[in-house]
Amino acid sequence: MEITKRNQTFLVSDSHAQNNFFTHADFSFWENETFYVLEYYKNHKKSLYLDIGAWIGPTVLYSANIYNKVIAIEPDPVAIKVLKDNISLNNHTNITLVEKGLSGNNGQSIFGGNGVLGNSASSLIIANINYELQKGFAEGLDHTFTTVIDTMTIDTLIKEQNINPEDISLIKMDIEGGEIIVVPHLKNFLQEFKPVLYISLHYFFLKISDIEIILDILFEIYGKCFEFDCDNGNKILVDKDTILTLKKTTLVFE
Repeated sequence: MEITKRNQTFLVSDSHAQNNFFTHADFSFWENETFYVLEYYKNHKKSLYLDIGAWIGPTVLYSANIYNKVIAIEPDPVAIKVLKDNISLNNHTNITLVEKGLSGNNGQSIFGGNGVLGNSASSLIIANINYELQKGFAEGLDHTFTTVIDTMTIDTLIKEQNINPEDISLIKMDIEGGEIIVVPHLKNFLQEFKPVLYISLHYFFLKISDIEIILDILFEIYGKCFEFDCDNGNKILVDKDTILTLKKTTLVFE
């Protein structure tokens, strides 16, 4: 199937149920602000894009057309199969797929727990006993669909993929509440190199106190935080109080 999002066209396999996402009537409106962000930073530094939480590839396939190199990080085994087929269909040579989850250690972790694997909502946080989930979410949680994934630190990712951190144009992180695990472990890396970070916050999964921890770390490191308007892509400066009061979810730190 040929899919068009804004001004980019790519192919997706019609042999996977997950790819019905692309043909849904609302895909043309899905996360428009994300694609404004991708376009805005495509020529920043060396045009290297890191996609943490690549899922089946909507942002990966789009970005492969506009960035010199894309590193896609995805641990969900069901999503990985779909993503591999989608990448193959487009004959991209500038995408590297890392089949692990970014975390605080090189090891393994339970992953999933929020419906069937591959549904885009699986997370590192679901079965992590160190974090108390939002009450309403936790009460309806079904741990039936979980798996064990390999995890890696940012230092290992940088070393294994031979990344020069100074070349990174944009890091996107959308990991369904796992940001409370990953962001604290990224603190030293972000402090040293200050790559532009586009992060999604998941109020549905996380307590406000966890959101505050994430924001405190990022505001301590970065001088500015922005949101991109979903209608026209305007870049708007926002502060911590506004983010928490209005529960803003998609933010760019630079």
